[in-house]
Amino acid sequence: MDVPKASKEGLNRHEIMAAIRMKGSSFAAIARDHGLKRQTMYWAQIRPHPRANAAIADFLGVPLCELWPEWFDADGKLISTAALPRPSAQPIPTASFRSRLRRRAA
Repeated sequence: MDVPKASKEGLNRHEIMAAIRMKGSSFAAIARDHGLKRQTMYWAQIRPHPRANAAIADFLGVPLCELWPEWFDADGKLISTAALPRPSAQPIPTASFRSRLRRRAA
C-alpha cells in the first residue's frame, strides 16, 4: 500500500502511524531495527528527532521534508526544533461546593 499524499503541512501523526501499520510494521519494530527505544518513535511525532524521523521516512520510502516540512528541508537537514502545538483541552468540570456538602451529609 502507498503512503497517503502529504499536504503542505505534511502528514499528521495518525496518518503516519496508519501508513506504517498498512505496511505491516509498528513503531516498536522500526525502533528495534534502528537501535532506538520504542518511545522515541512516538516522541518523534511531536518533536523533531532526526534519527527517529529518518528511520520512519526510510521505512515509508518518503523524504523527510514530505512528512515533516516544518522541521526538515529538502536535503533532510533540520530547520526547526519547535514542537507541534498541543491540542487545547477543555477543563473537566468539578462538583460545586454545595454538592460536595450534600454528599458528605448523606
